[in-house]
Amino acid sequence: MNQTISAATRQAAPLFTSPLQPGAAVPPGRWLGLGLLFIFGLGIWSNFWLQEQVFAAPGFLLRAAGMPLQVGLIVMLGLLTALLGLAIAAALRGLYGEQHPLLSRCYVALVAAALATSLFEGTLMLAMRSLSVAFLASGADGNAYEPARALLAGLRNGVHFPDKLLGGLGVTLMYLLLYRARAIPRLLALAGMLAGVLQWIAVARELFGLDVMHALLIPLGLAYPLTGLWLLLRGLAPRPAGG
Repeated sequence: MNQTISAATRQAAPLFTSPLQPGAAVPPGRWLGLGLLFIFGLGIWSNFWLQEQVFAAPGFLLRAAGMPLQVGLIVMLGLLTALLGLAIAAALRGLYGEQHPLLSRCYVALVAAALATSLFEGTLMLAMRSLSVAFLASGADGNAYEPARALLAGLRNGVHFPDKLLGGLGVTLMYLLLYRARAIPRLLALAGMLAGVLQWIAVARELFGLDVMHALLIPLGLAYPLTGLWLLLRGLAPRPAGG
């Protein structure tokens, strides 16, 4: 009996994928994990560092002209993270689309829509910088530019928050797909789905004239990088034979 238990213990496979051997190909799940970590890190940098600088008091009208690097980085990072998200969605559809065709299509469609809104938001950011440059060069009274400032700020916010809603819904569908495919631990997938819903609630408040509840963003801020780390270290769970 002891020999049987000992043999079974020696033959137990590591959870999901084993550590990489020198020269071995990187499993797709680990590339997906790296992509998720890049999206998370670049998103934090853009939303909570670069954009905070551009929109800090006394406002973008006076600040954006002197921050061409920050504005350009905001635009580039928004497009880069959206493209990375689309690549991840396409990869997951390639892996699980046959078993979950409708869910994977909806996921890809949402991420593609988020790419379009990111492009539009980037266009508005560049327009806001141009307005700031024109205002400072003219030396005019701020009241003369107030209608244009208010219009661009409203347009930008009108795109920014729906873009975040699309992102939250896309993340929720990603976790649902991973849950149904049993690609990651089910508890982690459930936590991700719940965190995505909480993010959606937090951001949707802005559409009704209420402040974003930043505390509700914390669960996704924990679940998302944790998923990236899990995939980077362990990869995706093997699919059952014939499944």
